[in-house]
Amino acid sequence: MILWRVLESVHGLFGVLAVAALLHPAILLREGVPLSRGARWSVGLTGAVTAAAFGLGVGIYEAYREHVKRGLFQYDRAAGLLFETKEHLAWAVVVLALGGAAAGLLAPPRDRRLRQLAALSFAGAAALCVVVVALGVYVSSLRGFPEPS
Repeated sequence: MILWRVLESVHGLFGVLAVAALLHPAILLREGVPLSRGARWSVGLTGAVTAAAFGLGVGIYEAYREHVKRGLFQYDRAAGLLFETKEHLAWAVVVLALGGAAAGLLAPPRDRRLRQLAALSFAGAAALCVVVVALGVYVSSLRGFPEPS
């Protein structure tokens, strides 16, 4: 099904963009200085890109569960488990990004340490997002795996 491949590819593209987007606030907040108005917009854009990647994944999950999951586990159990791990790590990315955004945007002006912790949260989210993207690319690149019907 070509629509499945298109949605899967767009989901992956947003995942790669989310890695870059999550790194940006980590860099901006590393010194602990308050964010400028432009930087606040950047954090908002980070949320939008991350939400797009995650939201599209949630949107295609039902079709994956219905048409792909059983076949994936039958084809290669380890790949199925890696894909399940990818899904759980994606939740961790979202939670770390939300925590980083809240800490970075709502920290009192004199609270450098909270903004530095926000930077660590964004950096952790970016690192986990790399793992999520890598696992997704690996599983989707398996040869011989039956296409969803």
